[in-house]
Amino acid sequence: MNDILELANQKLNITHDILIFIYTGPKVGSTSLVSSFRIFGENNYGIIHIHDEIMLEKLVGINSLTINDIIQYNAQLGRKIYVIDIYRNPIERKISAFFEKIGSYHFNNFDEIINRFNVNKVIKRFNNIFPYLANGDHYIDKYNINDDLPEIFPFKQKYLIVEKNGIKYIKLRLKDVDEWERILSNIFSRTICIVKDYQSENKIIGDLFKKFLEKYKIPQNYLNEILECKYLNYYYSLEEKEEYLNKWNLKKCENEIYYTTDQYKVYQDITLENCHIDKVLLHHYIDDGCRCRACIIKRNRVKHNILTKKYNGERIFHIEAKNELIGKHMIQVKNINNIIKKSNKIDSKLKLFLK
Repeated sequence: MNDILELANQKLNITHDILIFIYTGPKVGSTSLVSSFRIFGENNYGIIHIHDEIMLEKLVGINSLTINDIIQYNAQLGRKIYVIDIYRNPIERKISAFFEKIGSYHFNNFDEIINRFNVNKVIKRFNNIFPYLANGDHYIDKYNINDDLPEIFPFKQKYLIVEKNGIKYIKLRLKDVDEWERILSNIFSRTICIVKDYQSENKIIGDLFKKFLEKYKIPQNYLNEILECKYLNYYYSLEEKEEYLNKWNLKKCENEIYYTTDQYKVYQDITLENCHIDKVLLHHYIDDGCRCRACIIKRNRVKHNILTKKYNGERIFHIEAKNELIGKHMIQVKNINNIIKKSNKIDSKLKLFLK
Protein backbone atom coordinates (compact mmCIF):
# COMPACT_ATOMS: atom_id res chain seq x y z
CA MET A 1 0.00 0.00 0.00
CA ASN A 2 2.83 2.41 0.85
CA ASP A 3 4.30 1.88 -2.63
CA ILE A 4 1.00 2.99 -4.19
CA LEU A 5 0.82 5.99 -1.87
CA GLU A 6 4.37 7.00 -2.70
CA LEU A 7 3.55 6.73 -6.40
CA ALA A 8 0.53 8.98 -5.81
CA ASN A 9 2.81 11.49 -4.07
CA GLN A 10 5.10 11.50 -7.09
CA LYS A 11 2.17 12.03 -9.46
CA LEU A 12 0.95 14.92 -7.31
CA ASN A 13 4.49 16.36 -7.20
CA ILE A 14 4.52 16.33 -3.40
CA THR A 15 7.97 17.37 -2.18
CA HIS A 16 7.35 20.10 0.43
CA ASP A 17 7.41 19.56 4.17
CA ILE A 18 4.26 21.67 4.55
CA LEU A 19 1.21 20.63 2.53
CA ILE A 20 -2.06 22.47 2.08
CA PHE A 21 -4.88 20.29 0.76
CA ILE A 22 -7.63 22.56 -0.53
CA TYR A 23 -10.11 19.71 -0.46
CA THR A 24 -13.55 21.15 -1.16
CA GLY A 25 -16.65 20.64 -3.20
CA PRO A 26 -16.72 22.54 -6.51
CA LYS A 27 -17.89 26.16 -6.80
CA VAL A 28 -17.20 27.34 -3.26
CA GLY A 29 -14.33 29.76 -3.92
CA SER A 30 -11.45 27.30 -3.67
CA THR A 31 -9.68 28.45 -6.86
CA SER A 32 -9.06 31.86 -5.31
CA LEU A 33 -7.42 30.18 -2.32
CA VAL A 34 -5.10 28.15 -4.54
CA SER A 35 -3.85 31.20 -6.45
CA SER A 36 -3.50 33.21 -3.23
CA PHE A 37 -1.33 30.57 -1.56
CA ARG A 38 0.78 30.15 -4.68
CA ILE A 39 1.48 33.87 -4.95
CA PHE A 40 2.02 34.57 -1.24
CA GLY A 41 3.38 31.23 -0.06
CA GLU A 42 6.93 31.98 -1.25
CA ASN A 43 7.11 28.39 -2.57
CA ASN A 44 7.08 27.14 1.03
CA TYR A 45 3.92 25.10 0.62
CA GLY A 46 2.83 22.23 -1.54
CA ILE A 47 -0.68 23.09 -2.74
CA ILE A 48 -3.02 20.25 -3.69
CA HIS A 49 -6.41 21.36 -5.01
CA ILE A 50 -8.87 18.52 -5.27
CA HIS A 51 -12.63 17.91 -5.14
CA ASP A 52 -13.20 14.16 -5.08
CA GLU A 53 -11.82 10.69 -5.82
CA ILE A 54 -12.83 10.93 -9.49
CA MET A 55 -10.54 13.92 -9.84
CA LEU A 56 -7.84 12.10 -7.83
CA GLU A 57 -7.95 9.13 -10.20
CA LYS A 58 -7.53 11.45 -13.19
CA LEU A 59 -4.52 13.12 -11.53
CA VAL A 60 -2.65 10.01 -10.35
CA GLY A 61 -4.09 7.21 -12.51
CA ILE A 62 -4.92 5.07 -9.45
CA ASN A 63 -8.47 4.12 -8.46
CA SER A 64 -7.76 2.33 -5.19
CA LEU A 65 -6.94 5.41 -3.09
CA THR A 66 -8.97 8.01 -1.29
CA ILE A 67 -7.93 11.60 -0.69
CA ASN A 68 -7.93 10.88 3.04
CA ASP A 69 -5.47 8.02 2.43
CA ILE A 70 -3.00 10.47 0.90
CA ILE A 71 -3.54 13.07 3.63
CA GLN A 72 -2.98 10.51 6.42
CA TYR A 73 0.06 9.00 4.65
CA ASN A 74 1.82 12.34 4.37
CA ALA A 75 1.04 13.13 8.01
CA GLN A 76 2.65 9.81 8.99
CA LEU A 77 5.74 10.81 6.99
CA GLY A 78 6.10 13.78 9.33
CA ARG A 79 4.84 16.49 7.00
CA LYS A 80 2.84 19.38 8.43
CA ILE A 81 -0.65 19.10 6.94
CA TYR A 82 -3.45 21.63 6.58
CA VAL A 83 -6.77 20.68 4.99
CA ILE A 84 -9.09 23.54 4.01
CA ASP A 85 -12.78 23.48 3.14
CA ILE A 86 -15.20 26.34 2.39
CA TYR A 87 -18.91 26.68 3.01
CA ARG A 88 -20.90 28.63 0.44
CA ASN A 89 -24.52 29.79 0.52
CA PRO A 90 -26.57 26.86 -0.87
CA ILE A 91 -28.61 28.65 -3.56
CA GLU A 92 -25.66 30.61 -4.96
CA ARG A 93 -23.54 27.46 -5.00
CA LYS A 94 -26.20 25.59 -6.97
CA ILE A 95 -26.43 28.42 -9.51
CA SER A 96 -22.65 28.52 -9.91
CA ALA A 97 -22.40 24.74 -10.26
CA PHE A 98 -25.13 24.75 -12.91
CA PHE A 99 -23.40 27.46 -14.95
CA GLU A 100 -20.03 25.73 -14.68
CA LYS A 101 -21.29 22.96 -17.00
CA ILE A 102 -24.18 24.74 -18.67
CA GLY A 103 -22.85 24.29 -22.19
CA SER A 104 -20.78 21.11 -22.18
CA TYR A 105 -23.23 19.16 -20.01
CA HIS A 106 -26.69 20.64 -19.46
CA PHE A 107 -27.39 21.94 -22.99
CA ASN A 108 -24.78 20.00 -24.99
CA ASN A 109 -23.58 23.11 -26.81
CA PHE A 110 -20.78 25.64 -26.84
CA ASP A 111 -20.78 28.37 -24.20
CA GLU A 112 -20.63 31.06 -26.90
CA ILE A 113 -23.99 29.84 -28.22
CA ILE A 114 -25.49 29.20 -24.78
CA ASN A 115 -24.68 32.80 -23.85
CA ARG A 116 -27.35 33.89 -26.37
CA PHE A 117 -30.07 31.57 -25.01
CA ASN A 118 -33.36 32.89 -23.67
CA VAL A 119 -32.86 33.18 -19.93
CA ASN A 120 -36.35 31.77 -19.19
CA LYS A 121 -35.37 28.52 -20.87
CA VAL A 122 -32.27 28.35 -18.69
CA ILE A 123 -34.25 29.10 -15.52
CA LYS A 124 -36.71 26.30 -16.30
CA ARG A 125 -33.88 23.78 -16.75
CA PHE A 126 -32.22 24.93 -13.54
CA ASN A 127 -35.44 24.58 -11.55
CA ASN A 128 -36.02 21.08 -12.92
CA ILE A 129 -32.77 19.82 -11.39
CA PHE A 130 -32.41 22.25 -8.46
CA PRO A 131 -32.31 19.73 -5.57
CA TYR A 132 -29.66 17.56 -7.24
CA LEU A 133 -27.07 20.31 -7.71
CA ALA A 134 -24.07 21.03 -5.46
CA ASN A 135 -25.08 19.11 -2.36
CA GLY A 136 -23.00 18.00 0.60
CA ASP A 137 -20.22 19.49 2.70
CA HIS A 138 -16.73 18.03 2.74
CA TYR A 139 -15.90 19.17 6.27
CA ILE A 140 -18.83 17.25 7.71
CA ASP A 141 -19.22 14.48 5.11
CA LYS A 142 -15.64 13.66 4.03
CA TYR A 143 -13.06 14.55 6.65
CA ASN A 144 -13.98 11.94 9.32
CA ILE A 145 -13.79 14.51 12.12
CA ASN A 146 -17.47 14.71 13.14
CA ASP A 147 -16.76 13.48 16.68
CA ASP A 148 -14.40 16.43 17.13
CA LEU A 149 -16.67 19.16 15.78
CA PRO A 150 -17.91 21.75 18.29
CA GLU A 151 -21.64 21.78 18.83
CA ILE A 152 -21.82 25.39 17.63
CA PHE A 153 -19.75 26.96 14.88
CA PRO A 154 -17.56 29.84 16.21
CA PHE A 155 -19.49 32.62 14.47
CA LYS A 156 -17.52 35.48 16.00
CA GLN A 157 -14.20 33.90 15.05
CA LYS A 158 -15.56 33.27 11.53
CA TYR A 159 -13.56 30.08 10.99
CA LEU A 160 -13.12 26.67 12.56
CA ILE A 161 -9.98 24.59 13.16
CA VAL A 162 -10.10 20.97 14.28
CA GLU A 163 -6.78 19.23 14.87
CA LYS A 164 -6.76 15.45 14.64
CA ASN A 165 -3.82 13.05 14.27
CA GLY A 166 -1.53 16.04 13.79
CA ILE A 167 -3.59 17.37 10.86
CA LYS A 168 -5.22 20.79 11.02
CA TYR A 169 -8.64 20.88 9.37
CA ILE A 170 -9.73 24.45 8.59
CA LYS A 171 -13.25 25.55 7.70
CA LEU A 172 -13.88 28.94 6.10
CA ARG A 173 -17.13 30.52 4.91
CA LEU A 174 -17.31 32.28 1.57
CA LYS A 175 -19.49 34.96 3.15
CA ASP A 176 -16.41 35.96 5.19
CA VAL A 177 -14.09 36.25 2.18
CA ASP A 178 -13.16 39.80 3.18
CA GLU A 179 -11.85 38.35 6.44
CA TRP A 180 -9.81 35.57 4.84
CA GLU A 181 -6.64 37.64 4.63
CA ARG A 182 -6.73 38.27 8.37
CA ILE A 183 -7.72 34.70 9.20
CA LEU A 184 -5.16 32.95 6.99
CA SER A 185 -2.34 35.39 7.74
CA ASN A 186 -2.92 34.64 11.41
CA ILE A 187 -3.05 30.86 10.95
CA PHE A 188 0.03 30.67 8.70
CA SER A 189 1.99 33.52 10.37
CA ARG A 190 2.63 35.29 7.07
CA THR A 191 0.83 37.76 4.83
CA ILE A 192 -1.70 35.95 2.65
CA CYS A 193 -3.64 38.33 0.40
CA ILE A 194 -6.70 36.96 -1.38
CA VAL A 195 -6.95 37.31 -5.15
CA LYS A 196 -10.40 36.70 -6.60
CA ASP A 197 -10.18 34.11 -9.33
CA TYR A 198 -12.38 32.18 -11.80
CA GLN A 199 -15.62 34.12 -11.34
CA SER A 200 -18.64 33.17 -13.47
CA GLU A 201 -19.41 36.75 -14.55
CA ASN A 202 -15.99 36.91 -16.22
CA LYS A 203 -16.44 33.76 -18.30
CA ILE A 204 -17.85 33.31 -21.80
CA ILE A 205 -21.34 32.79 -20.37
CA GLY A 206 -21.02 35.96 -18.27
CA ASP A 207 -23.84 37.86 -19.98
CA LEU A 208 -26.32 35.02 -19.51
CA PHE A 209 -25.16 34.54 -15.93
CA LYS A 210 -25.87 38.18 -15.09
CA LYS A 211 -29.32 38.01 -16.73
CA PHE A 212 -30.07 34.87 -14.74
CA LEU A 213 -29.14 36.52 -11.44
CA GLU A 214 -31.31 39.51 -12.26
CA LYS A 215 -34.37 37.51 -13.26
CA TYR A 216 -34.28 34.36 -11.16
CA LYS A 217 -36.93 33.91 -8.48
CA ILE A 218 -36.78 30.86 -6.26
CA PRO A 219 -39.95 28.74 -5.89
CA GLN A 220 -41.39 28.84 -2.36
CA ASN A 221 -41.12 25.07 -1.86
CA TYR A 222 -37.43 25.14 -2.85
CA LEU A 223 -36.80 27.87 -0.31
CA ASN A 224 -38.61 25.83 2.35
CA GLU A 225 -36.23 22.94 1.72
CA ILE A 226 -33.21 25.23 2.02
CA LEU A 227 -34.55 26.24 5.44
CA GLU A 228 -34.04 22.65 6.60
CA CYS A 229 -30.48 22.31 5.24
CA LYS A 230 -28.33 20.90 8.07
CA TYR A 231 -25.19 22.60 6.72
CA LEU A 232 -26.83 26.03 6.56
CA ASN A 233 -28.15 25.52 10.09
CA TYR A 234 -24.67 24.63 11.38
CA TYR A 235 -22.52 27.21 9.62
CA TYR A 236 -24.91 30.17 9.98
CA SER A 237 -26.11 31.76 13.18
CA LEU A 238 -29.82 32.42 13.57
CA GLU A 239 -29.27 36.06 12.61
CA GLU A 240 -27.16 35.17 9.57
CA LYS A 241 -29.67 32.59 8.43
CA GLU A 242 -32.54 35.05 8.84
CA GLU A 243 -30.64 37.70 6.84
CA TYR A 244 -29.89 35.20 4.07
CA LEU A 245 -33.44 33.92 3.81
CA ASN A 246 -34.90 37.43 3.94
CA LYS A 247 -32.86 38.29 0.87
CA TRP A 248 -34.36 35.36 -1.04
CA ASN A 249 -37.85 36.00 0.33
CA LEU A 250 -37.77 39.15 -1.77
CA LYS A 251 -37.08 36.97 -4.81
CA LYS A 252 -39.46 34.06 -4.51
CA CYS A 253 -42.32 32.79 -6.63
CA GLU A 254 -45.00 30.09 -6.53
CA ASN A 255 -44.18 26.43 -5.97
CA GLU A 256 -42.72 24.39 -8.81
CA ILE A 257 -42.24 20.68 -9.32
CA TYR A 258 -38.72 19.44 -9.94
CA TYR A 259 -37.67 16.13 -11.46
CA THR A 260 -38.21 13.01 -9.40
CA THR A 261 -35.17 10.89 -8.61
CA ASP A 262 -36.03 8.56 -11.52
CA GLN A 263 -36.56 11.46 -13.90
CA TYR A 264 -33.24 12.98 -12.90
CA LYS A 265 -31.53 9.63 -13.50
CA VAL A 266 -32.94 9.61 -17.05
CA TYR A 267 -31.82 13.23 -17.45
CA GLN A 268 -28.28 12.28 -16.43
CA ASP A 269 -28.18 9.27 -18.74
CA ILE A 270 -29.39 11.24 -21.77
CA THR A 271 -27.14 14.21 -21.00
CA LEU A 272 -24.03 12.05 -20.67
CA GLU A 273 -24.93 10.11 -23.82
CA ASN A 274 -25.38 13.31 -25.84
CA CYS A 275 -22.39 15.11 -24.41
CA HIS A 276 -19.77 15.56 -27.14
CA ILE A 277 -17.95 18.67 -25.92
CA ASP A 278 -14.89 18.00 -23.77
CA LYS A 279 -14.57 21.14 -21.71
CA VAL A 280 -10.84 21.49 -21.05
CA LEU A 281 -10.17 24.19 -18.48
CA LEU A 282 -7.00 25.93 -19.58
CA HIS A 283 -5.52 28.57 -17.31
CA HIS A 284 -7.92 27.67 -14.51
CA TYR A 285 -5.92 29.69 -11.96
CA ILE A 286 -4.40 33.16 -11.85
CA ASP A 287 -1.17 31.34 -10.95
CA ASP A 288 -0.59 27.90 -12.48
CA GLY A 289 2.03 27.07 -9.82
CA CYS A 290 5.14 26.66 -12.00
CA ARG A 291 8.40 27.23 -10.07
CA CYS A 292 10.73 28.06 -12.97
CA ARG A 293 12.81 31.26 -12.85
CA ALA A 294 10.53 33.09 -15.29
CA CYS A 295 7.40 32.32 -13.24
CA ILE A 296 9.08 33.24 -9.95
CA ILE A 297 10.10 36.62 -11.39
CA LYS A 298 6.59 37.29 -12.65
CA ARG A 299 5.04 35.99 -9.41
CA ASN A 300 7.11 38.45 -7.38
CA ARG A 301 5.94 41.29 -9.63
CA VAL A 302 2.30 40.26 -9.30
CA LYS A 303 2.69 39.95 -5.54
CA HIS A 304 4.18 43.45 -5.34
CA ASN A 305 1.35 44.86 -7.45
CA ILE A 306 -1.27 43.24 -5.22
CA LEU A 307 0.35 44.59 -2.06
CA THR A 308 0.64 48.09 -3.52
CA LYS A 309 -2.95 48.04 -4.87
CA LYS A 310 -1.70 48.18 -8.48
CA TYR A 311 -2.83 44.71 -9.54
CA ASN A 312 -4.55 44.76 -12.94
CA GLY A 313 -5.53 41.11 -13.34
CA GLU A 314 -2.16 39.92 -14.63
CA ARG A 315 -1.87 36.13 -14.58
CA ILE A 316 1.11 33.81 -14.12
CA PHE A 317 1.23 31.19 -16.88
CA HIS A 318 4.49 29.42 -17.67
CA ILE A 319 4.59 29.98 -21.43
CA GLU A 320 3.72 33.66 -21.12
CA ALA A 321 6.20 34.23 -18.29
CA LYS A 322 8.92 32.43 -20.25
CA ASN A 323 8.26 34.46 -23.42
CA GLU A 324 8.26 37.69 -21.40
CA LEU A 325 11.63 36.82 -19.86
CA ILE A 326 13.10 35.85 -23.22
CA GLY A 327 11.76 39.09 -24.68
CA LYS A 328 13.39 41.13 -21.90
CA HIS A 329 16.69 39.33 -22.41
CA MET A 330 16.54 40.01 -26.14
CA ILE A 331 15.91 43.71 -25.49
CA GLN A 332 18.80 43.77 -23.03
CA VAL A 333 21.10 42.05 -25.54
CA LYS A 334 19.99 44.47 -28.24
CA ASN A 335 20.67 47.44 -25.98
CA ILE A 336 24.09 46.09 -25.09
CA ASN A 337 24.89 45.54 -28.79
CA ASN A 338 23.82 49.10 -29.56
CA ILE A 339 26.11 50.38 -26.81
CA ILE A 340 28.97 48.30 -28.18
CA LYS A 341 28.34 49.60 -31.69
CA LYS A 342 28.27 53.20 -30.47
CA SER A 343 31.43 52.56 -28.47
CA ASN A 344 33.16 51.10 -31.54
CA LYS A 345 32.19 54.13 -33.60
CA ILE A 346 33.58 56.43 -30.92
CA ASP A 347 36.80 54.40 -30.81
CA SER A 348 37.12 54.61 -34.60
CA LYS A 349 36.63 58.38 -34.58
CA LEU A 350 39.10 58.74 -31.73
CA LYS A 351 41.70 56.72 -33.62
CA LEU A 352 41.27 58.91 -36.70
CA PHE A 353 41.59 62.03 -34.57
CA LEU A 354 44.78 60.77 -32.91
CA LYS A 355 46.36 60.12 -36.33
